Amino acid sequence: MAINAKKTKDMWISFTDAIREPPRLRIGNELIERVNAFKLLGVSFQNNLKWNAHVEEITRKANKRLYHLRECRKSQLPAEVGIITYQSKIRPILEYASPVWAGLPNYLRDEIERVQSRSLRILGLEKDYLPP
Repeated sequence: MAINAKKTKDMWISFTDAIREPPRLRIGNELIERVNAFKLLGVSFQNNLKWNAHVEEITRKANKRLYHLRECRKSQLPAEVGIITYQSKIRPILEYASPVWAGLPNYLRDEIERVQSRSLRILGLEKDYLPP
């Protein structure tokens, strides 16, 4: 199997500065790019194994879709339509690959929960209307 050096990335993961970085990888004569963060199958990984970049990305993407809920509310549709819209357009973004990044610190979990709270507030529903 031929490996494309332009599409290949190198990520050095270490929790201590005492260990020197290994030499850069090469495929043939081409040097492989070393990165601090990389997105693979929709999940952002960082070299410190924290999920800040991933949570920031999914909350940004979900917040853009709150427009759909505002339109439901503006059109005076029943709250059930808004809930179905939330569960089909927004919540999948927030939960995608969650088994991989489960065990988030509280401050990141709260960021994700804020999107749900904002969604329910737009629909005029109580904060605990849906499970976290």
